[in-house]
Amino acid sequence: MRKAADFGYHARHAAPPFFHESSLQAPVIAITRPLQRLARRLYRISLVPLFALILLLALWAAVYYQVGQERASAVRDAVAASQSLARTLADHTSFTLRQTDHATQLFKLKYEETDGGLRLNEFTRRQGLLDSVLPSKLELPIALIDAHGNVIDSAHAYLPENLAAQPFFRALAANASDTVLVDTPMLDADGKRWTIRLARRLNDARGRFAGAIVIHVDPTYFVDDYDRLNLDEHGALMLVARDSGLTVGRIGEQLILSDRIDFRMPGPPRHAPEELLIEPPVDATPRIYSYRELPRYPLLAVVGVSRAVALARFEHRRLLYVGALLAASVLIAGFTALLMRQSARLRRSIRQATETQALLRAAHHGSLDSVLLLKAWRPAPGKPVEDFIFADVNERAADMLGKPRSELLGQRVLAHMPLLRGERFFQRFVLVMETRQPLEDEFELTLASGATRWLRHQVVPITDGVAVTSRDISARKHDELALQDNRSFLQSLIDHLPVLVYVKSARPENFGQMEVWNKAAEDITGHLAADVIGKTDFQAFPPDFGLHDAEDDRAILAEHGVIDHTEKPLRLADGSLRYLRAVSVPVFDERQQIEHILCIAEDISQRRQQELELRQKQAELAAVNDASPLGLVRLDRQRRCTYVNRTFESITGLPRAAALGAGWTSALHPDDYPLMHVALEQLTRSHAPFQSTLRYLQRDGRLVWVSVKIAPILIDGQIEGYVGTLDDITTLRESEVALLESEARLRTIADTLPAMIAYIDADQVYRFLNIAYEREFGLTGRQALGKRVRDTVGETRYRTVAPYIERVLAGETLSFEEEDEKEGIERCLEVIYIPQIGEDKLQVVGFHVMRQDITVQKREKQRLLKLAQVDALTGLSNRAGFQQKLSDAMHASRQQQHLMAVMYMDIDRFKPVNDTHGHGTGDALLRAFAQRLTHTMRATDIIARLGGDEFTIIMEQITRPEDAAVLAEKIVAAMQQPFELDGITVRISASIGLAFYRDEDISPAVLLQRADVLLYKAKQDGRNTYRAGALTA
Repeated sequence: MRKAADFGYHARHAAPPFFHESSLQAPVIAITRPLQRLARRLYRISLVPLFALILLLALWAAVYYQVGQERASAVRDAVAASQSLARTLADHTSFTLRQTDHATQLFKLKYEETDGGLRLNEFTRRQGLLDSVLPSKLELPIALIDAHGNVIDSAHAYLPENLAAQPFFRALAANASDTVLVDTPMLDADGKRWTIRLARRLNDARGRFAGAIVIHVDPTYFVDDYDRLNLDEHGALMLVARDSGLTVGRIGEQLILSDRIDFRMPGPPRHAPEELLIEPPVDATPRIYSYRELPRYPLLAVVGVSRAVALARFEHRRLLYVGALLAASVLIAGFTALLMRQSARLRRSIRQATETQALLRAAHHGSLDSVLLLKAWRPAPGKPVEDFIFADVNERAADMLGKPRSELLGQRVLAHMPLLRGERFFQRFVLVMETRQPLEDEFELTLASGATRWLRHQVVPITDGVAVTSRDISARKHDELALQDNRSFLQSLIDHLPVLVYVKSARPENFGQMEVWNKAAEDITGHLAADVIGKTDFQAFPPDFGLHDAEDDRAILAEHGVIDHTEKPLRLADGSLRYLRAVSVPVFDERQQIEHILCIAEDISQRRQQELELRQKQAELAAVNDASPLGLVRLDRQRRCTYVNRTFESITGLPRAAALGAGWTSALHPDDYPLMHVALEQLTRSHAPFQSTLRYLQRDGRLVWVSVKIAPILIDGQIEGYVGTLDDITTLRESEVALLESEARLRTIADTLPAMIAYIDADQVYRFLNIAYEREFGLTGRQALGKRVRDTVGETRYRTVAPYIERVLAGETLSFEEEDEKEGIERCLEVIYIPQIGEDKLQVVGFHVMRQDITVQKREKQRLLKLAQVDALTGLSNRAGFQQKLSDAMHASRQQQHLMAVMYMDIDRFKPVNDTHGHGTGDALLRAFAQRLTHTMRATDIIARLGGDEFTIIMEQITRPEDAAVLAEKIVAAMQQPFELDGITVRISASIGLAFYRDEDISPAVLLQRADVLLYKAKQDGRNTYRAGALTA
């Protein structure tokens, strides 16, 4: 098409043909031509990725170089930081050692001034000479050695008695110079402990060797001070003896003592001058070490910072660089891939365009239609179109025009085909070219000979022209017209049928599209033909519409068979429901493929409703009979069974088939069969209904008691049949028997129980009592049953229990204890009243009484409670007993409005007695203290031991606070007397806190706490006294 658009403008410039014959003549291909094409192809393909690869390499190299520079800078910074820390450690160590050196020098001066009289206790005393140069809190080991090597004085040190053989001592004796000798001897070879020893020569008055002063400094002192150097937990501090190679260090909480750590200084250019390497590493944490030598001392200060901490900022920046580089790499790679993809698509498009052009040429000439490419002709530029020029035509178009193709190319159209000048052709060609909208049409053309031909015309705009395609469709058009006539006849027939008829397409391109929808379909469904025809069933109907059944369509397509629905529901738009008898039939084309689906349906809604009502009435009657609790049976005049319900089957055990006819009496008990026969004979004669209780024996052997009633059906005085009912009374009879048996069992159980049990109704009349109850009151069942409680127990006893009876008849369950005396023995009884609620779940119709002797249990409980409240050591009340008695005393004080007091005391200096003489003596002292306390107090006072040496006293009904204070003074004075305990004399005292109480709203714990606070004040005031609180109003 684009080739045609490039033809000349005016008729004088005739266009060349669509295909050039010369283009088919290929030049001779040189041998180098394939290689050149391959080189150009490789160049085009590799240019973009090669550029991207070079760019990525440059980026990665630049980032790698930058990361290396920053890593080196970070390492240098870390080395500088560790070097600064090492300098700080060295300065601190040097200062301490210099001060120690000054201490030895000061001792030497004072020693020689006193002519050897100075000793270490004077030198190291608080605010003494040593404190002027070194803090005494260091407690450095110091030794004074005489001229023979004997240790004559020492402080904080354990040294051998004679050091004359030590090298340092011999060196001091041989050298008279006044300089300190510093060395690093090892103290413990196994533990690798070593020390820094500073020794200075001492002279006598004549300048001769008189001994030495020696001070030891523990090197761990210098590495323990983490806070001074501000190191993290992974940092390392080390102090190395250069002469012996001994090392002391600390990493976090770990102390390092070793003689195997080797330090190596690799130096420039890869490492800083002050950087150290440790071999082997002390642990798994990589570090950057630096050192600092201590001038005048054979020591080396080494500090290592964690490489991870030191390079943390660098690692963060490195990750940022790498992340940014990866993102840039991904972006470049993605952009490169996109460019390569677009380049490949462009090359593919060019290749496809070339191939398409060749295919169009072939299709153009091989088409069965007439194809004409027409270019617009204008008299002058800017003028309207007056004609078209044949830009190209295929052979079929040339044959249709009756001229060779070569003569038509480049010629004006209207000169050769005046017929095209009409509105249908020329003006439409111009309209398509100007609006750029294709045009397709079918029309009938009358030829000059008078014959008519039908043509299918298609006009498509091209550049400054149109492409015209024409096809002769005369034969097809005649067939379509004939078919249209036949369809009109069939449509008229279908529209007047009384049944619903529709046809839908089964072709894949428009499956489900409705083509026929008759008048009956409109009346039944309410959907008009105009709304249905031309649409698919998915479009025309709601999803749940009955005629829209995808399952039926799939079944027809799969089986090629007929689908018959005897009853198909159809929900209409107004909500009503209809039922159709529908048949779907496939309609085949000439290739035996299903072309249409024909459906014929009859509305059976009314007939179905009538049948449904009839079945419903029958079902209702059967349900009423089957739901009846009575068995029903109908007999004819010959007393043969014609009907039984389900209840009859369940009562007799006979299935319906077995009961029909003469079998309905076969389940009767053999002994009752004659009775039924005689009753039926009498019923026939007297026409009076028959009723009796009979037994039926079911097939599993179960016996059923049945109440049977049979009456005759009388019509005009004649018996036309019989009806009977059967009522199963087996459960009723079994319940009566079970009730009697249950009453007997309950009576046996109640008489066996050790408790006294009775039941009294709402009128306070005895309705039941067991044997234990009869024995308790000396009654028999006949004497008590039916009598009122007042008449049975007497007026005195009734006044006692009357309040409880009123409460239980009000619906309250009661439990209380009674104490009485029987045969001279005091008893305690537990009494329980339980109300009995009536069947209405509202009214109390009586109550149950249960009385049980609990005297033994009560006495045992009181004995155990007393044991739990007594202190085993002293025999006094323990804490639990004291708390109970204090609560009772406070309650009595509030009720009686009298004054009471609480003392809280403990034994002064009891622990030294216990620790000195043992726990046995301590226990004896506690017992003696309790006895003396008991003799001192009143008989009514309550004394308790809370635990240990703590005692409390409750004094009730005291007249004045001064009375309690007098007793407290008496206790203090009494406890000052010595205690004789198995030959041991013990002196103690007592401290007492005294609190008062009268009608306060406080708890026992608060009152006891007040006394405890006063006890604490007494102890603060020197012990052996008491302190009393004020009386609260």
